[in-house]
Amino acid sequence: MTVQPALSKSRYISGAQCRLRLWYDCYERDLAAPPDEALRAVFETGHEVGELACKRIPGGHLVAHDHRHIPEALEETRRVVAAGNAPALFEAAFRHRGVLVRADIVERLPGGGWRLTEVKSTTRLKELFVLDAAVQLWTLRGAGLDVREACVLTLDRDHVYDGRRHDLNALFRLHSVTERAEALLAAVGAGVRDMQAMLAAPAAPDIAPGGHCFDPYPCPYHAHCTRHIAPPDHGIDELPGLRKEDRDRLEAEGIREIRDIPEDFPLAPLQRIARRAVVEDRPVRHGDIAKTLARRSQPVRYLDFETFSPAVPRFAGTRPYDAVPFLFSVHTERADAPPDHEDYLHETDDDPRPALAERLIEALGCRGSICTWSGYERRVLRGLAAALPGRAGALRAIEARLFDLLPAVRDTVYHPEFRGSFSIKTVLPALVPGMSYADLPIADGQAAALGYVQALVAGDPEERRRLFDGLRAYCARDTLALAELCRSPALADNKGFATR
Repeated sequence: MTVQPALSKSRYISGAQCRLRLWYDCYERDLAAPPDEALRAVFETGHEVGELACKRIPGGHLVAHDHRHIPEALEETRRVVAAGNAPALFEAAFRHRGVLVRADIVERLPGGGWRLTEVKSTTRLKELFVLDAAVQLWTLRGAGLDVREACVLTLDRDHVYDGRRHDLNALFRLHSVTERAEALLAAVGAGVRDMQAMLAAPAAPDIAPGGHCFDPYPCPYHAHCTRHIAPPDHGIDELPGLRKEDRDRLEAEGIREIRDIPEDFPLAPLQRIARRAVVEDRPVRHGDIAKTLARRSQPVRYLDFETFSPAVPRFAGTRPYDAVPFLFSVHTERADAPPDHEDYLHETDDDPRPALAERLIEALGCRGSICTWSGYERRVLRGLAAALPGRAGALRAIEARLFDLLPAVRDTVYHPEFRGSFSIKTVLPALVPGMSYADLPIADGQAAALGYVQALVAGDPEERRRLFDGLRAYCARDTLALAELCRSPALADNKGFATR
């Protein structure tokens, strides 16, 4: 007889999202897509934050037995709790009615009983975290532990690092969720029974893919579950800014394709333009982009920053997850010639902001428009000005010259191949055929941030140089893309475009 797999905190959360996901977690894990580098980085950040959270309680006992030694972890937890010496246990193991939990922190309270604390490497309390705590509270109390408080520990965005040593009490914020978690206990118990009954069934539940596949987390089995479903040519999710209620209404009417949306369906103006572009299978010009671009002053430059955002602040004056710029690229437009290029990459692990700001001020001069894509560069410049008061005047002067190309395109042009996105990654190949990011080893901002962190700790000089070269190539492509986009015939004339 096959032994039914045990539930755990993470499996319960999977089952709450989708019973089929839980089935696969327990019986067909090999169907999951492997975690990518970004997800692995999230796990590593979680471990780093978890270790710091435990250091808040000196003398705490770590139950180090891993998932392959659960009986030993349960017995060690029982023994340490009974001994009454340790002020806290980390990764303590508890089992109740077939549910196994490894609690991040259980801490003795001065007046008796215990506090359960779930550690999260985010800066805000989410409703999902309350359910997470409730599952643990149900299990620990059921296992006989007198838990009187349930909390979630997050990083505190208000904490400013002084550059010397971390004040762990100031770095974290403790959120009491006792009452909210207790209110969920009956539902947790019912959910456990339902999930266990589902896992005891002879076959997987029949659940169709839908919006739940990405709420609250992207499901690693989505590709498997949709392998036989032909994707729509231009699905309704490509409508810019589509609201959930409108999506639900369209799906209820059996509409998956934009071209099948009735003419009289209430759409926002940009959504209606997107529908027209798809129906007519050609780009639509709905504004005068030439007039918009003519407002720029010479010499025209194109700017892009790359940043990384440490969960635990590394530099004086920064907060958890502050964006720290480490690389910039500038292309300067020249008449009848390829744009000139200049960049700066900070290649040591000290604070990159002072040196980067100095080079940036030199590279951008004091005249002409500085084109960016979205308001991100503006936010980075403001962060630099706040961090470097001695250069704040020059940085604010740079900010005053910024010219955002994103609204210039969004408010004037829509191409079916934008597919609802105004990311430069989708706009570029649609409007500048033959130019994209597909040939680059680093091809998006998240990969750039991860690559920078990897480069700083790389022991192999060749690997370090390879990563640095990839970062420079990616950032340079971003600014060259902006320059080529503005020079593109697609924006200079109406050939091939429908006009409104």
